[in-house]
Amino acid sequence: MRSLASRLPFRELLGTHARPVLVGCAVLAGTACFNGLFFSHMPAYLAGVLKYDPRQAVFSQLAGVVVSSGAILATGAMASRIPPRYLLRTGVALLLIFARPFYRGLESRSINLTLALMLAGLAAGLTNGSFAVLLTDLFPTNVRFTGVALVFNVAFTVFSGLSPLVATTLIRESGQVVSPAYVMIVSAVIALAGSLAVRRYGTRALELT
Repeated sequence: MRSLASRLPFRELLGTHARPVLVGCAVLAGTACFNGLFFSHMPAYLAGVLKYDPRQAVFSQLAGVVVSSGAILATGAMASRIPPRYLLRTGVALLLIFARPFYRGLESRSINLTLALMLAGLAAGLTNGSFAVLLTDLFPTNVRFTGVALVFNVAFTVFSGLSPLVATTLIRESGQVVSPAYVMIVSAVIALAGSLAVRRYGTRALELT
């Protein structure tokens, strides 16, 4: 009986809230992809592919993490006055527009590495600081915990877990070191599409902003 009861929330969720689950996974696509590329792929990419000094790469990434952490706090503060979907939409739009110039700049060394990663962290702070409220808004309280957990784990497994592998494969097969930018662009487009749907499928939290 216990094992059967534990499966009921998932059955209910997928049976009655399939669209919000899909929307939630789309909303998280840009955030999850960025986190996979920035935290998992970037150090090896900078040192192994672009031949940056490993110590410089680690320092620059740390600076980007610090800026991103501050941007997340600032985004959370702004979310009480600006609809979170707009903040997320702005963040993924920046990642979409600047992904290729960012990687081109890293390749050509035409931009300071630390500055580049700090700017990337700033843009990502808008998405990392706003997605949680969008996810919780997609589900009523009786399935909210299950819905958010399912969406978060699926989206991060797919978009964060696979993005380093896809980026590395594209670099190897195409010979283009800017290939990770295309992974980011596709994920950002998916996230933008998801952000356009959250108001339709959201419940109450979005109406408060």
